[in-house]
Parts: sequence; C-alpha cells; structure tokens
Amino acid sequence: MITKLHKNGKLLLSGEYAVLDGATALAIPTHYGQKFIFGQNKNPGQLIWRALDHTNTLWFEAEYELDTLNIRRAQEQELARALQKVLRAARSLNPNFLAAAQGFTAESQLDFPRSWGLGSSSTLIAAIAQWSNTDAFQLLQMSFGGSGYDIAAADSTGPFTYSIRKNTPEVVPTKLNWPFKNKLYFIHRNQKQNSRQSIAHYRSHETSTDFINEISAITHEMIKATSAEEFSTLMTVHETLIAKTLNMKPVKEVLFSDFPGAIKSLGGWGGDFIMALDLELGPQNINEYFTQKGFPTVLSFDQMILQP
Repeated sequence: MITKLHKNGKLLLSGEYAVLDGATALAIPTHYGQKFIFGQNKNPGQLIWRALDHTNTLWFEAEYELDTLNIRRAQEQELARALQKVLRAARSLNPNFLAAAQGFTAESQLDFPRSWGLGSSSTLIAAIAQWSNTDAFQLLQMSFGGSGYDIAAADSTGPFTYSIRKNTPEVVPTKLNWPFKNKLYFIHRNQKQNSRQSIAHYRSHETSTDFINEISAITHEMIKATSAEEFSTLMTVHETLIAKTLNMKPVKEVLFSDFPGAIKSLGGWGGDFIMALDLELGPQNINEYFTQKGFPTVLSFDQMILQP
C-alpha cells in the first residue's frame, strides 16, 4: 500500500515569539510545501528514508531497524537522530506504527530551497502524524517543540489566526480581504534562522501581559485593515514592539532604511523571510530594489500564499 501526501509550508505574518505566550497570531499556509510517499519494500525489518530537495537531488538518506528504530546507517547523523526522535514519538503515541514484519520506504521532496525556512520540519511532523495516525500537535511537543502554528498551517486551506489557550491550540480560519495585496512582497534574507535558538533568545527577555495583548490587538487590526497606509502603520508598530522586547533593531532600520514603505520580519528575526509593503516603487521596480541590496528572491503575495 502506498500513501501519498502533500503538506503546506507556513509563514507567520504577526505574533512571532509572542504566540508562545498566548498572543493571537496571523498565520498563512504557503503554495510551497513538501511531498511524501510512504510504502513498503522487500527488506524485512527496515525503514529506508530518502529526502530530495526542490531540484530532485538526494540530500539525506538513512536506514532504521523497525523493532528498535535504531539507526543502521545515515548520511548525516544529526538529522538521522532528529528524524529518529519523531519516529519514536509517533510509536509511543501509536505502538502499532511500523510494527509490521515487512520493510517500509519513505521519500520526501521539498517544493522550495532548504534555506527558505518555510517548514521542512513542520511538514515532516504533519506527514508522519498522518502516516502513524497520531495527533500532530502531540507529536510536535514530544519531538521538536514550538508553538504549533506551523503544524496547523501544514493542513490548512487558507489564512487563520492561531493562539494557545490552556496549552491547547486554537485555530480560527479567516479571510484577508486586503485591497493592497498587490503591494505585499516576501523577500528571502539569504540565510536560515534556527528556530530553537530564536526561541531561547526570546525566552531570555522579560515580557508582560500588556505586550501579549498589544500584539494580539495588532493581529486583529491587521486582518481588518482596508488601506496600505493603515497596514503599513500596523507593521511598523509590531516591529517596534518586538524589537524592544528582543533588544534588537528592526530589519528596515538595519538594511532597508531608504525603502518607501514598511518592512516586517517574519518568524525568527535575522533569517528566513521578511514582508515588505511597497508604497511607491511599483511591481517593475520592487525586484530591482531588493536585488541591488543583495536579496534577489522576491515573491508576490499571490505567489507565496495558499488561499481558499
């Protein structure tokens, strides 16, 4: 029996870091994600895992013993151990997972470059959860940890708000009726941010209930925004609040001080994607602006976001 899955990537448009402490965040699934094929092979007692990148190039391969899920061989031991942790967590939630005598094969393939940070780990967890018939949020907490918004995005069909209430994820689908969508762009920072390190940095700073409430309020105001100017102000206020909390400078101040519009970091500050709201340049000049700054990967709102 062969199981084929596709899990969406993710972006967090508001609420980065603060979502960990109960703030309401605005999240979106992306067109880009990861495909999975799970099947059986003729090697009894073995699981063979192969991972391909967006160019169809093999970048990871490992073999596991089914009875113990010990690693038999692997290209990269650290990645093999991380995958092993997820597989063992899935088996602890469902003891029948991979319990058959026959061998299994798993193959994954990314739709996006690995450096983009759109959710290679979250799509993996969501796929293994479905394959093992376990709860994806439980699997996340038993393996990589995090807020879980990326797990929600993996199976979402459109934008949603995300919050954690009494340790339980609350996912509410929403519509983004923004007349300024054509002015929004996503630019890659040419470097990938380590989520666990970003979270640890955030945890080293004090936060307050007022901070969490302010971020939640901005999220709701963003959803209701009707003009580019209003949304620009909300982006800037959000950046200022997070910057003060992290004791870091906003990305616009550091790299794009001459940009005619607003720029907001997404996810862990310092890497992955940023969101830009253009107020003057227009679609013909936006790519040139960021390319000249050394950031040639520029995607429009429609190119990036999966919508119902």
